[in-house]
Amino acid sequence: MPSGGGSGVSPDSLLTYHLFDCILCPEMADEVTCPKCGGLTPDARFCKHCGEPLHTCVSCGAKISKDAQFCTECGLEVKPAEVAVEAGPKAYARYGPSLIPRDILIEGEEPLFETRPVLWLQLMPSIVFIIVGIAILVAVYFHFHIAEILYGCGGFFLLGALWGLLSWLDWRHTVFAATNRRVLRETGILRKSYVDCPLRNVQTIHLDVSLWGRINRFGTVRISGGGVEIDWESIDEPREAHRILNEIVEQYRRQPG
Repeated sequence: MPSGGGSGVSPDSLLTYHLFDCILCPEMADEVTCPKCGGLTPDARFCKHCGEPLHTCVSCGAKISKDAQFCTECGLEVKPAEVAVEAGPKAYARYGPSLIPRDILIEGEEPLFETRPVLWLQLMPSIVFIIVGIAILVAVYFHFHIAEILYGCGGFFLLGALWGLLSWLDWRHTVFAATNRRVLRETGILRKSYVDCPLRNVQTIHLDVSLWGRINRFGTVRISGGGVEIDWESIDEPREAHRILNEIVEQYRRQPG
């Protein structure tokens, strides 16, 4: 019989309920951010979204802490590249999965931060072209027949749409990224161009935000070092990108060896 006017549930049964809650509903457990896909997942061995191992030894699968240097089960040394730095999950949570080709990454290299130019800035010239062209035709309406006006508007629209398509393709194939080894820039639709700077050579990370950029929350981050200068122009949230890049470089420099 239960004692003392309580709810009638014993401590043992409460413990049992809590255990079953954790087993039957893993979402009730503590959540962590996956370093690969950026999704929130229960603090377990693998990410529920992409299957990425979470703080586990690559040899025996035992759970290890982020700052561990050796596995406590098998003694395997944990290399710095096997544990993502703090900026990684933050970057993926904001910008989504990796967009840079995996074939350009060397062994042990993982993307930590990626972004692109602001899309509406890329499309603005073509949109302005269409609007101005149609406005000019409407302004001279009385000097032409209606059919000529419609043909002219259609021509401006097609030219502007083609311009916009090319601008979108250029945006789609432009990626600015930082890995645990280097900072890089990828551009080009058919002919790809890659410029990179190893983290050990990075000397300055300059932030440039104009008045127009401050109003619309975009700007340029310029990375220089080792005779190389990489511009991440017109990116969204440039101050956050500047901060995360500094974190990546500082954590790289603090690694042993």
